Amino acid sequence: MTAAPHPLTLAVIRHKLQAVAEEMVETMTQTCFSPILNQNQDFSAVVLDAAGQTLAQAERVPIHMGAMPWAIRAMAEAFDGDIGKDDVLMANDPYWGGSHLPDITLALPVFAAGALRLWVALRAHQGDIGGLSAGGYSAGATEIWHEGIRIPPVKLVEGGRLRADLLRMVAANSRKPDDLHGDVMAQLAAVTVGSKRLDGLFARYGAAEVGRCADAILDGGEAVMRREIRRWRDGAYEGVSWLEPGREGDPLIPIRARVTLRDGSALVDLRDCPDQVPSFLNSPIANTRAAVNVAFLYLSEDAHVLNEGSARAIEILTRPGSIVDPVLPAPVVACTSLTSAALIEAVMAALEQAAPDVAVAGFTRRFRFALAGEDRQGRPYIWHYFLNRGGAGANARSDGWTNLGGVHNPGGSPSPSVERTEAGYPLLIEEYALRPDSGGAGLRCGGPGGVLRMRYEGAAPAVLNAAGEGVVVRPRGILDGEDGLGHAYSLERADGTVVPIGPRDAGVVVRPGDVVVCLSAGGGGYGPPEQRPADLAARDRDWGYRSAR
Repeated sequence: MTAAPHPLTLAVIRHKLQAVAEEMVETMTQTCFSPILNQNQDFSAVVLDAAGQTLAQAERVPIHMGAMPWAIRAMAEAFDGDIGKDDVLMANDPYWGGSHLPDITLALPVFAAGALRLWVALRAHQGDIGGLSAGGYSAGATEIWHEGIRIPPVKLVEGGRLRADLLRMVAANSRKPDDLHGDVMAQLAAVTVGSKRLDGLFARYGAAEVGRCADAILDGGEAVMRREIRRWRDGAYEGVSWLEPGREGDPLIPIRARVTLRDGSALVDLRDCPDQVPSFLNSPIANTRAAVNVAFLYLSEDAHVLNEGSARAIEILTRPGSIVDPVLPAPVVACTSLTSAALIEAVMAALEQAAPDVAVAGFTRRFRFALAGEDRQGRPYIWHYFLNRGGAGANARSDGWTNLGGVHNPGGSPSPSVERTEAGYPLLIEEYALRPDSGGAGLRCGGPGGVLRMRYEGAAPAVLNAAGEGVVVRPRGILDGEDGLGHAYSLERADGTVVPIGPRDAGVVVRPGDVVVCLSAGGGGYGPPEQRPADLAARDRDWGYRSAR
């Protein structure tokens, strides 16, 4: 039996692995090209063991990090027996362990004492990966090939040599090839930094000691998650959430979860979810697994669960060919935001019955769009809407966070600077404020959404492509709390006419002088509104969260 590492050594190595992941994301932030990365930070970094199990992750996008182990394991399997210490692997394919095509993952193996010991990996959402719509979110996609270039596991770097021809080919499939090329090179710089830092760790502690600590980190994550689950009531519980279908008049799509808790273990049965659909809502298994994990992490307050050891306590059952475990050629690009949110909420709705004291009300759904056109100097651009994210759900102890964003990515991708947005794009932000009365009322109120008015000042018309929801499906109030308001987007033409913007509208022409108006959703409330303390109700009115009515 291998001796356990000393607790102090374990703590040092665990924090070092965390620091390596954080340094990788800082390297990426400082060197990448696209605003979706250097401002919105839609990327994540992890350190994994030789088997592709996450040991440490930077605090960025949870839905990325829970899915990355699947991609690293698929890459390792594709090159089994042919992975060298100077290789860097690359992939984005959802049917090779990926989530959706915009997310390109780079993985670098770290060797010590003659064997592969760890991996460092960074996943980054590219500003454009091809496909039907600029920005990568094609609401009209009916098959995966409509969504962009598929990259199965390949070697971007082989034997220390960059395969420039391969990178050139991938970049040529983007509407912004220079940005994609620069962003992938930034990813390469980030994983290279991570590898060097781990080389230093091995030099100091040795491969055997680092390996013992890696095992202990995973075992600790499992033990803590099982302890958390034992605090909840054993039994079988059902939860359901809903996806908006995209076509007016079509029924909502149910996402059903049956969660069975027994003696520190959880079984999440998703086999009653409907068949895969010919739209971008399908969720590949890696994304589905990540979403289920995120739901459990919301209800745990111990940072030791932030590794793949915690997933050992949670078994998932899916049905191949369903919306949560699709097969080719199903499109999937909305999975990381729309379907993952519904999955998280369905699981949390089930767990609410077992653990009401840690339950969380519904968050805003993601209603994003990309704006493509020419800037004031006539240069082409693609701008991704990350402002005005919407409110978070409340819980037993606190109100929901203000305008934080969706449940799948709570604050991991910050809103961009208004000043940088106006300086870099033909956009003028005329109003950016909280939206009163948007958060659901309750003992604890849902976080307010926001109001954004943005005037387009380009020299020529631009095209807006929307990909979202949260207009019909509102953030859910729980335990007698009220639902939050849904999103309401519109386009005010320069001639005074107002055109609603639907969550799946594509090819919307935005002319110079038009104003895009975005009212984002508020979070759901927790508990009966009549039980809210009078001093908090007065504060809500003073701060503008509630109108004086």
